[in-house]
Amino acid sequence: MNIIFDLRDVIFNHHPEFRGTEKQFTVIKKGLELLLKCHAAIDEHGKKKNKLYVLSNASPESHHNFITHHADIFSYFDGIITSGISGFSKPDARAFYNIIERYKLDPKKSAFIDDKEINVRMARAIGMQGVQCLDHDTVINDLKTLGAFK
Repeated sequence: MNIIFDLRDVIFNHHPEFRGTEKQFTVIKKGLELLLKCHAAIDEHGKKKNKLYVLSNASPESHHNFITHHADIFSYFDGIITSGISGFSKPDARAFYNIIERYKLDPKKSAFIDDKEINVRMARAIGMQGVQCLDHDTVINDLKTLGAFK
């Protein structure tokens, strides 16, 4: 399965008062646990079960901040697209088609996780499984139901 994560309020908290510093984004403990659970999942043959991606509306500055200060977390992802780099912002369908085309993803085998309902609705409209992150335990249950892990 392809699991596409938004960053803010899914994996990171945003602290605009610390803009440009390593404190601008802090890791949400349950968000990191979710990411690690998705990354660690293996199939019955012992192969990695999920490919992980980022689709974020991060600016070029925020993208740089993420990569610079949280490189360890970004090492878990198979691909990263931010609006600051691609020029397309969610919920614009072009943002979703961009990640699908760039990484050759099958929308039917992809789940998109975001805290914003409008973005989840667009993911569903183009054929992905949309998972709204209001709390991380529900996201884990939703991904279990979709077969991302046991």
